[in-house]
Amino acid sequence: MRWGIECLYGVIKERLKVDNFTGKTVISVKQDFYATIFLIGLESILTQQAEMQLFEKSRQNQHRQIVNNMVSFNAIKNFLIELFYHCLPIQKVMATLTDWFIKDPTYLKRKREVLRKKSSARVSLNYYKRVYKPCF
Repeated sequence: MRWGIECLYGVIKERLKVDNFTGKTVISVKQDFYATIFLIGLESILTQQAEMQLFEKSRQNQHRQIVNNMVSFNAIKNFLIELFYHCLPIQKVMATLTDWFIKDPTYLKRKREVLRKKSSARVSLNYYKRVYKPCF
């Protein structure tokens, strides 16, 4: 049930490198963290139209196409100034971004379940007695 949240943490930590801070002060760490969270929210808003187009395009396919997050983060990073300072008309920027989002989609593979192995009570007890080191 938490898989979507865990995947978001993976995107934040691994792909966006939230732990690669630009400074050592508390303010700079907070600024980097909030900028990363803002980028994720902005990406989800800007890719909605492309997601709908890809959904319609891949309706008959076996695997549904979705926007590739790495492509979308890179496109937003390249067009960030145009998005907020309106150097170009916003409709033109949005059309260009949507084209970038659609150009290289990834596939959503359904019904992929990996069954977890249930460990026996003896193995679990051994782990908690001899291996597990709680930190207080």
